[in-house]
Amino acid sequence: MFRILSTLSSLAAAVVPPIASLRNGSLDKLNVASLVAQAGYAFKRGDSKRALLLLGAASIAPKFRGASYVIQGALTLDSLRRRLT
Repeated sequence: MFRILSTLSSLAAAVVPPIASLRNGSLDKLNVASLVAQAGYAFKRGDSKRALLLLGAASIAPKFRGASYVIQGALTLDSLRRRLT
């Protein structure tokens, strides 16, 4: 039993650093790219207010991840509210 727990803990230690580095680097870049793409689509549809908010969220996303998620969530809730009414 101890051998299994020891093996699992060593495997977990080997897996955690790649996940942490992925979260800090690649996911932040993906989030910024997604926000910029959404902003471009909003500009294309003529919704400049939404596009500018998304570009603002993209500009603060690398430093203030939580704030960019709040802005993106608020825009999503607003679009859902519009569709339901």
